[in-house]
Amino acid sequence: MLRLFKRMAWMGVLAAGLPAAQAFSLIGPFNETWQVADLGYNINGDLGGPKNIGEDYRRNVPVQYYAFDETFLDYFGSKGVAAVDQAFAILNNLKPVSSYSPDLSEIPLEAQRFNHTAAALNLIDLKSMTLAIMMEQMGLADPIRYTWTLHDRVVGANCPVGNEYLVTKRNLAMLPSNLDQLQYSSYVNNVLFSYYIQEFCANPPPGLPLSDAVEIPVDVRANAARYTPVASFQFNSLLPGAFYTGLTRDDVAGLRYLLRTGHVHWEEVPANSAVFVPSNAPALLVTSNLTLLAAQSLTNDDAGLTAIYPGLVIVPGSTITSFSNVATANVSAYYVNSTFDPAGTPPSHLVYTTNYTTNVMTVYRRSFANVVTNSYLPVGFVTTIDTNMVVSTFDPPGVSKTNSVTKTTLTSMVSGDFYIFPTNLCDFQILSNVLTTAVAITNANTLVATNVPTNAISGTYLLSRTTITWFTNHTLAYLAVNCVNSEPGLRRGIEKVTFVKTAFDSMLGKFYIPQTSYFTMTTVTNSTNWVRKYQRIATEPDYLFTAADMMPGPAAAVYSGAEVLRGINFNVSNVLPGLAGPGIIESLGSNSPIVFNKSGPIFYNVVTNGDWFLEKPLSRQFMWASFDSSTNPPVVYPNGTSIAAIESQMMMQVTSTTLPPGRVGMSYTTQLTGTGGSGAPYIWSIESNSPTPPAWLGLTPVPSNGQLSGTPGASDIGPSSFFVRMTDRLDSTSYTVWQVTLTVLP
Repeated sequence: MLRLFKRMAWMGVLAAGLPAAQAFSLIGPFNETWQVADLGYNINGDLGGPKNIGEDYRRNVPVQYYAFDETFLDYFGSKGVAAVDQAFAILNNLKPVSSYSPDLSEIPLEAQRFNHTAAALNLIDLKSMTLAIMMEQMGLADPIRYTWTLHDRVVGANCPVGNEYLVTKRNLAMLPSNLDQLQYSSYVNNVLFSYYIQEFCANPPPGLPLSDAVEIPVDVRANAARYTPVASFQFNSLLPGAFYTGLTRDDVAGLRYLLRTGHVHWEEVPANSAVFVPSNAPALLVTSNLTLLAAQSLTNDDAGLTAIYPGLVIVPGSTITSFSNVATANVSAYYVNSTFDPAGTPPSHLVYTTNYTTNVMTVYRRSFANVVTNSYLPVGFVTTIDTNMVVSTFDPPGVSKTNSVTKTTLTSMVSGDFYIFPTNLCDFQILSNVLTTAVAITNANTLVATNVPTNAISGTYLLSRTTITWFTNHTLAYLAVNCVNSEPGLRRGIEKVTFVKTAFDSMLGKFYIPQTSYFTMTTVTNSTNWVRKYQRIATEPDYLFTAADMMPGPAAAVYSGAEVLRGINFNVSNVLPGLAGPGIIESLGSNSPIVFNKSGPIFYNVVTNGDWFLEKPLSRQFMWASFDSSTNPPVVYPNGTSIAAIESQMMMQVTSTTLPPGRVGMSYTTQLTGTGGSGAPYIWSIESNSPTPPAWLGLTPVPSNGQLSGTPGASDIGPSSFFVRMTDRLDSTSYTVWQVTLTVLP
């Protein structure tokens, strides 16, 4: 036993002497027998406990969605929405985690600031709380709380005298080296922590465990609170007046450990997702005439068109019916006299006249869900062959001549070929173009005149016209790609998560427009990397922000209310035998929203002298606010001045939240779009307090017409997010603010 304690003492000395490195703690479910409430676990609304090396839980969906319901919008207004947006903007502007330097020297050790006015008013920053909650949702626990943590406790004969404890560490550090060694650490953002054992023996105060290893900074002169990571919000709590300007070095270190491509997990396909799996049997696919489809789509209703093209899927609600005037040429023949005919001679010379009749035609416009254009040109070649009869007064009676005139012209028209994508497949994988054939489509001859008499007046008479259009037909070899919902495998990290704001039917909180995203993940099979494509359909937001009165009620302890309620969804289906992980964190959805307390101002009172009417409020409970380090007064919620703005937000939406990707060195142009209000065009601007847009777009400010253009460079690779304001052109008080995301590809 003495040898064991000596060894433990030396280990403590070595741990204290380790060089400072990035440190973080990993969160997972309470599935370890020693993580009990008496030792400081699963208390005060804990969602999970600290996990050991290799037993972490992480996100494996690269695009996730968040929204707000009516309760949040009613209480926090548009400025509350903007505060949450700012938190997600900080996360969206992170680079792919492997692109940071090994020591993360570009990330600050401290990101906490202090507003003394907000502190005096007992205000908590809404943006900072949202950012802290998302650190937990990404898989990080409080690194300060779990730098030292109790594993075992044996009570002595006369508690606390004789009590024995085993203290372990769940704060991890990735030491930059050729091996990227993962070790236990006593540092958090370069602040060294020791501990003492807090023991109550029995009946601990509300919210505290029976025993705990309480961390203390070794250097008491240092202001350790300045270096508190965002992930430490729950245990150390976000103090009134404190706010974060971004993530700290150790926060980013934790995200890098979880999301880096070098971190491989045995994982299931993400929820509501399907992986694309190619078949092994190639097949042939023959393309069809795009010109003909365009013409038939113009004049046939939905039922008629799907009868012509079995398997065609028309986007529901996309068909627009309108009417057009069409002129039809009618050629008529009749007999007349010649100028030199004797008087009284019956008309015997045939002449022709063309009459035009105008009719009304029904035309259709629609969108297709499974038409794939293999080739397309806005022009095409049309060949006309005219057959003419030539009658001359110098020819003998009864003699006439015919000739043909062929002319090919380039005409404005829809030209190309297409194929219909089968609805029972996820995708095609085209292998090769087996055969290419130029096909001529000959229209039926239009007979204009027949039986021209030999005594016709001299001239040229059009007998018939043949029209020939052309298209290039391709025979393609392909592999069918199936959708598979369950396929566990060794998957690499996704490097980055992008969060997109979506609308949730704010007034009713019942309807959500499904969001479809496509992404890739790398699966390791037989030491080989395989890049697999995935499709995810989100039928509800991944994170729904709501608000409710969460004070305890008439019979509960007055301090038992919560600032915020949240859940977390650990998937333990692929946890390794005998271990507590690893696993994945799946979406909360609308059934488990993130709820902010909207109880309003609450004042604490206590009677001390029996004369209750003389008592004064001793303190006021916290209130939500938004503030920074400027001299601007805090925005305190509920923010009544924003009611008109939030009503506008309910009716107006930016639809271009995810912009088309740009490519390095290529000219880029896109248009911001939206719906609601008086309709397009809208007036666009960059929202105040927005993250800086990409410099290559030159948005200083954004053009009021919402057209974005520029040429990205190599340093611009990756996603970036910023906030735009869309204002109604007819009512400047009606506007909405949305986050847009733009990704630059190599």
